Amino acid sequence: MTSLLRSLSEEEGIPLSTLKLNARILRDLKLVSYGSTGKSRCAEVEALGAFVLRLLGGESRGATVRFSD
Repeated sequence: MTSLLRSLSEEEGIPLSTLKLNARILRDLKLVSYGSTGKSRCAEVEALGAFVLRLLGGESRGATVRFSD
């Protein structure tokens, strides 16, 4: 994950520490998953993260929010 974030930092001019913090927050919220130190694993968007992306993208199919009264 660090190499991906390092590339993004260089391309977009965003501090690496900011990207790492936000990646950790997204993982803690179970929106994305990625390996920790010593574990080589791809970064993936989790089901909840995909749901949020559909909501933010305006795609209503399969993304429903219900509120109880």
